[in-house]
Amino acid sequence: MISNQQLPQIPKKPMDRFLEYGRFAKAKKYIPKGSYLLDVGTGDGAFLRFLNGHIRFGIGIDPLITTSIEFESYSLIIGSFPQDFVANDLFDVITLLAVIEHLPEGELHKVAETCWNSLTPGGRVIITVPHPYVDGILKVLKSFRIIKGLSLEEHHGFNPECLPDIFCQWKLMRKERWELGFNYLFIFEKYS
Repeated sequence: MISNQQLPQIPKKPMDRFLEYGRFAKAKKYIPKGSYLLDVGTGDGAFLRFLNGHIRFGIGIDPLITTSIEFESYSLIIGSFPQDFVANDLFDVITLLAVIEHLPEGELHKVAETCWNSLTPGGRVIITVPHPYVDGILKVLKSFRIIKGLSLEEHHGFNPECLPDIFCQWKLMRKERWELGFNYLFIFEKYS
């Protein structure tokens, strides 16, 4: 088992970390203490490190991970969600923080179905997604080297307002815009 200090971190600019922290803090408020959590699009596992001591255990999946790694309170696995994901257990919470806008819209119903099949009854999916006009702002910030803007080329102007139609079998617990309307938060709960 390796320590968090030995984990290679994705290079980020201070503004990337600031924006990331905003998403992390927003989502954490809705994650019950002691949850078993799946973090989709985990990157280098920064959100799971942020939750250290708050969750029982977490699994992060990301196609950019080069090797699967096991830590005391979480593990990181290589792969894309949902096609490479095999659930051995059911999770209390699944997070997709700034991930949906990177996925092809044709895959989103499969994402919702896989989340449904991977959650305990009463479990929840927490999604943060930027408003489509944020893509232009991010491109400007990236051109001035204010942000690293990882995988920005994958953004496709996704309209967050269609998420309740995609997660239609779920109970929409919360829908909110924050950060001057630049970001959306959705929380869907699996019916018990």
